Order: sequence, then structure tokens, then C-alpha cells
Amino acid sequence: MESILNNRRYPVLSGKTKSIIVEKTVYSFIILFIYTATSKIQSFESFELVLSKSVLIGKYSTLVAWTVPSLEILISALLIVPVTRRLGLFSSLAIMLVFTIYLIYMINSGSQLICTCGGVLSSLTWKQHIWFNAVFIVLALTGVKLYKS
Repeated sequence: MESILNNRRYPVLSGKTKSIIVEKTVYSFIILFIYTATSKIQSFESFELVLSKSVLIGKYSTLVAWTVPSLEILISALLIVPVTRRLGLFSSLAIMLVFTIYLIYMINSGSQLICTCGGVLSSLTWKQHIWFNAVFIVLALTGVKLYKS
């Protein structure tokens, strides 16, 4: 009986299943980043103004306002190209962690700034946004783990 329990194997994903999971993860990030970058660019003055009111970002608001959507577009490009996809997945994870840390900081600072993510995401509360980001962090970790493993 004990040997049966010790020999129990966990389900192993086939290469095709791993590939499908990675592809869906990659496409999810591309859609997210292109959508949010476009929204930020379309309402650039508003995005920059909100950032300028942040205690953390303040005087760097113009630099951050240009850098964030640029990074989102760059990471999307990395995800599209197969040779750079792994770097894109790591970059996706990194930027989502940075965004989440910023959101946690904003909650703990008591600041009453609106979300500058753009579009539908702007309607989320700060806490809902952290949960949204957590899902994408898990997706990124999964993508990194399964990518050509």
C-alpha cells in the first residue's frame, strides 16, 4: 500500500498543452499591454497630470508617462517575436510586480489618486486592481515555467 502511495505521480502536461498555455499567456499579455499603452497615449495629458500628483513619482511624471507605455509596447514586441519571447515573459513578470508594488504603496499611503491604467481597468478599485495584477503575475510565472521546459 505504501509503495502505491509513493509511486503516485502528479499529472504531467504534454508539450502541446504547455505550448497552448504559454501561447494564451503571451497573447493575454500582448492584449493587456497594447490596450493599456494605447489608452495612456490617447489620454497622455491626463495620465501625466495624475502621475505628477503622486508623492512617489511627482517630479518624474513626464519621464514615467513616456516610459510606461513605451515599455508596454516594447514588452509586447518581445512577446511577439519567438526568439525574445522568454525575455518578454520575464519582462511581463517584472513590470507587473512593479505595478503591483506601486498599487500597494498607493493604498498604504492613503493617496486618493485615480487609476491611470486606461480604459476599463480605470474603473477598478485599487484592491481589485491588485487582484487583477496578481492573476497576471501568476500567468507570467506559469509562462516562464512552462516556456520550452
